[in-house]
Amino acid sequence: MLPILQIGPLAIQTPGLIILIGIWIGLDMSERQAKLFGLDGGRIFSLLAWMLGAGLIGARLVFAASQMAIFTANPLSLFSLSPQLLNLPGGLAAALGAGLAYGQRQKLPLWTTLDALSTPLAILAVASAVANFASGDAFGVTSNLPWAIDFLGARRHPSQIYETLAGLAAAALVWPRPVGRLDAWLRAAPGLRFWVFIAASALARLALEPFRAGAELILGQFHLAQVVSWSILALSLWQIFRRGWPAPKPSAESETIS
Repeated sequence: MLPILQIGPLAIQTPGLIILIGIWIGLDMSERQAKLFGLDGGRIFSLLAWMLGAGLIGARLVFAASQMAIFTANPLSLFSLSPQLLNLPGGLAAALGAGLAYGQRQKLPLWTTLDALSTPLAILAVASAVANFASGDAFGVTSNLPWAIDFLGARRHPSQIYETLAGLAAAALVWPRPVGRLDAWLRAAPGLRFWVFIAASALARLALEPFRAGAELILGQFHLAQVVSWSILALSLWQIFRRGWPAPKPSAESETIS
């Protein structure tokens, strides 16, 4: 764990730095890969930039509204790089709103745009998992396995590393390739690549949630994250079968973000 990177007199919050690097890679990748989907790279870059900016601002403002005492005592904390001072649902809502507004204005095709964003989103998921490892957040339950790590006075599953590997696997699965049966299938129906990414992410959460300590429970026994993941996985599989399983259904997309 390395929450602070000390460079001379400068103390850098490592988790925030990792997230920024992930954002930079995701933005660069979105622009480079846009043409593979017949989209303008500049518009996709701008779309993702607007979503990320709105998401970060929204996540910080919602957190500040719920924890006003922290920011009243130290107003400069509003500009902190710490991911712990963010509200994820608030950030997601703000990012979605900004993305829909920009996409509608630019008349971007909805499902093809989401396909183009699948790999950058996977990279951001990897960056989030690595940031959690650096900060010590989302740590694992106790374990006696040989690869367990020492944290908080006990040997624990490296749950953040599991999530990093899952994110890399999802990125490899949806990464656009010029040739190959898998990519040909993913390209055959707009939105198919995106829903495969969502399904893979939900499946990873279902599999890895038992290894994470401090999971929020409902009815005293069910992991909230797993209940949500089951719902997302069901929706994703329905969309995948609807759009082209086992053989993609040829279609011309005319739908735009609205």
